[in-house]
Amino acid sequence: MSVTKLFFLPTGSCYLDQSAVNRTLPAGKLVEMPVWSFLLETTDGPILIDTGMPDSFVNNPNYYKGTKREGRVVPNMSEDDRIINVLKRVGYRLDDIQALISSHLHLDHAGGNGHFHKAPIFVQQAELDAAIGNNDYAPQECIFPDLPYHAIEGDYEVRPGIQILFTPGHSPGHQSILVKTKKSGYVLLTVDVAYVRQNFDNGVPFLTSDPEMATKSIQRMKEVIQEFRPSTVFFGHDQDQAKNCRTFPDYL
Repeated sequence: MSVTKLFFLPTGSCYLDQSAVNRTLPAGKLVEMPVWSFLLETTDGPILIDTGMPDSFVNNPNYYKGTKREGRVVPNMSEDDRIINVLKRVGYRLDDIQALISSHLHLDHAGGNGHFHKAPIFVQQAELDAAIGNNDYAPQECIFPDLPYHAIEGDYEVRPGIQILFTPGHSPGHQSILVKTKKSGYVLLTVDVAYVRQNFDNGVPFLTSDPEMATKSIQRMKEVIQEFRPSTVFFGHDQDQAKNCRTFPDYL
């Protein structure tokens, strides 16, 4: 098996308080964070990485009104951003997906997981332990307990050319993905190891469950970059990087 194409699929955006992106800044100002899904076309069928935000966010920027997240998290999601419609534009149905990799189970990465009842969902056991039944991971669409989870512990090769790297810190079971494609060679999807390049390059603190582990995971990613020399290193929510990102139908 080999990865023939890697597509970057925009799935809306989410406004987040700047203090979550940069812990040295005061709370009170929102910044826009792009939200992504990634599709791998392989010789054995398509594999999806992350599913964007939940359907309950569609045209609902006030979803968190009256909660502790009010004014700090504001979804910006249209009907077109639902994962079922994102896949349709690429030419796939939900049942076509052979496997799903969940980087972690936060609201902007696992919102569409509930649509997948057949494909194995590769997720860290540590993330399942932290998320299932935990209202801090709400909404419920991100943490359905009865999905076909394939729980793993640590690094894991999903298929040749698709390597999961255990990178806890942002969440207890966060994982990044190193992909090798025919066209571009190695591509490193750091996901939320660092929200933006400043977090990664300059150590600017951001929202984490364990700051010490997050720092170690960033250092590990830097070592992976030195070893594999990826053609692209992609950060989870960097707006400047997103402006220049080649999205579907372009591919890496």
